[in-house]
Amino acid sequence: MSAKRIPSLRRALLINLLVPTSALAVAFGLAGLVLINKTIESAYDRVLDGSVKAIAERVTVEDGEISVDMPQVALGMLETRANDSIYYSVTYDQKPVTGYQDLPRADTATIPVGTVKHFDSMYKGSAVRVAATTQAIYGKPLPVLVEVAETMNGRTAIQRQLLLALVALEAAIIATAAVLVWLAVRRGLAPLVDLGREIDTRQFGTGSSLDRLDLAHIPLEAHPPVRAMNELFARLEVAIQVIRDFIADASHQMKTPLASLRVHLALLQRDTSHQPDNVETIGEIEKSTRHLDRLVAQLIVMARAEQTAVAEPAHEVGSTDLVAATSEAMGLMAPFAAAKNIELAFEPGVEHAPVAAESSVLHDILSNLIDNAIRYTPDGGSVVVSVIASDEHYAVRIADSGPGIAAEHRERVFDRFYRIPAANRPAGSGLGLAIVRTLLRQSAGTIELTDGIGGRGLTITINLPAK
Repeated sequence: MSAKRIPSLRRALLINLLVPTSALAVAFGLAGLVLINKTIESAYDRVLDGSVKAIAERVTVEDGEISVDMPQVALGMLETRANDSIYYSVTYDQKPVTGYQDLPRADTATIPVGTVKHFDSMYKGSAVRVAATTQAIYGKPLPVLVEVAETMNGRTAIQRQLLLALVALEAAIIATAAVLVWLAVRRGLAPLVDLGREIDTRQFGTGSSLDRLDLAHIPLEAHPPVRAMNELFARLEVAIQVIRDFIADASHQMKTPLASLRVHLALLQRDTSHQPDNVETIGEIEKSTRHLDRLVAQLIVMARAEQTAVAEPAHEVGSTDLVAATSEAMGLMAPFAAAKNIELAFEPGVEHAPVAAESSVLHDILSNLIDNAIRYTPDGGSVVVSVIASDEHYAVRIADSGPGIAAEHRERVFDRFYRIPAANRPAGSGLGLAIVRTLLRQSAGTIELTDGIGGRGLTITINLPAK
């Protein structure tokens, strides 16, 4: 089953304009062809008329016999560049007087005296055009039939030349019309193309993603869908704000009871009178509390990142030393690595790496990535963090010796709350990489997931523009 063709306004306009225009040009061409044929036939027939009348005027009766003083001009006027053959015949009462006796004859009864009749016929294997007239002569009861025939090579050649010229003219008219229509459609649709480009540029992080479209520079015919789009932007902005406020409020409201819960857990753990089962239960509660605390922290970061991307206008981004920011993030994550007996190594390839990013944004990005690497690396493994310089960019590469991520999941892991199906996966929320990519977009950064060193584990590389 073939894919359905996508409707195109440009294509529809071109077809609706060019098809009638081409049909009209073809109709004019056919009318021109008929006019050419009639004009050529009329012009050639007039010459035949002059010839046949000139002969008829020279028909006389001498001593009771019909004679013809054939004028040279009568046949000379029929000479053409196409070298047409000319034949004539004078007959009386079906009897030849002079000329070609076997020339096709017209019925004298159908030709009034002094008028000329034309008809097409075949003679000597060629198509001929015959002009016939009747002439009354003194002393004879019946009129004399005078005929002049001419082959049609000349008129056919001229018809062919004019037809070719007409076809060339029609083709030029249609081609010119196609170019002019295409230019007119392109110019007419230019405001819609500009509108499409403006909508395409509405990306998170530009500060204008939900701004209303200005109707002043938009064609009147496009106002209804643009107004509907502006209304959609308004509703979307309200919906995003409601969701953002809910996440932020819920996260902050949860921080207080979480802090209280952690305090009470610490007090319970100091009490050594618990039964072994209670100690295990308290440990599970503490583990769940830490997971919930991390989730709340990530929700707050996500809400702040989305608010910055949508609400804040574009502004000059400050400069932060990527080497220093990476070193600071590693210092914060070092205790977690030590708790799992993971070797955490830092390999700065440069002394300083100024990048166009806010320090708080870099802190959240690097903390999330290094924390993920530590979480997914088994006890006794290693995590290597490097800072690399490239053309107009600086990169941070985080390589771990964990299970890695299969190629089919490397794009999905950036979706919120997406977790890779696995039996022994560590606890997590599925927000870390989604937060990282959202924050990177604000700084024109990119992130790439590849295989680890030697095909083992995972390597995450982020690129940030140099400042």
